[in-house]
Amino acid sequence: MSPTRRALLRSASLGAIAIGGCLGTESRADGSNPAAEQESASGRDGDPTLLKVRNPGGEAVVVDLAVGSDEDGGEGATTDPAPVGREIVTSDERAAELTVAAGVAEEGRARVRSFLDETDYETESVFVARAGIESCYRYRIRSVSWRPGHVEYEYCRELRPPDAECEADRRDAVGLLFRLPAAFDSPLRGSGSSGRSPCRTVETRYDRIDANATVPGSDTALGETDHPGSADGGTGGDGS
Repeated sequence: MSPTRRALLRSASLGAIAIGGCLGTESRADGSNPAAEQESASGRDGDPTLLKVRNPGGEAVVVDLAVGSDEDGGEGATTDPAPVGREIVTSDERAAELTVAAGVAEEGRARVRSFLDETDYETESVFVARAGIESCYRYRIRSVSWRPGHVEYEYCRELRPPDAECEADRRDAVGLLFRLPAAFDSPLRGSGSSGRSPCRTVETRYDRIDANATVPGSDTALGETDHPGSADGGTGGDGS
């Protein structure tokens, strides 16, 4: 006997429900939901926990002890730790392999070490980024956003505070370390940054900088000044 039209429709309806259930949820054998985990590892912070450290005239702030760079390239050349460009640090073991480049002040070295060591890598990660900037300027970080394997940050650029020593023709390396409230299993696959110069709201102002002079941060030398507020956010409000 051939099936009735009603029976065929009922069978098709049950099949659609079963397929919809399979497509609507995905879970592992342990009951975890990959989609929910990915969502929890994504986010944006407009006031990130941040450390900024400067290396005057240098090329990097954070370097990798596990990877060396041969500066001279010849026989008997010394191998120095390789500079870290951009990386997500996800474990204590990896953090222990990172150190601070020569040329960074002792205070900055201690702050980088503490920042890495005090991170709870069970629930957090550290995004390390390298940037370069003119000696008399600094970055203000506006936000950072992340998802598995990818981190981006927004910034603007302004003149440094009047008490910061700078040299107009020199470029400095700046190390940016963001503490992200997410633990990542995968390495960094992509990153980006975007910004503007100058900042829309300026925290400090120099009336004039002699093109070849070292500026020691004297009000007499700099003219009228505005002292910075706390707009740098996090732990990075150090005038860097």
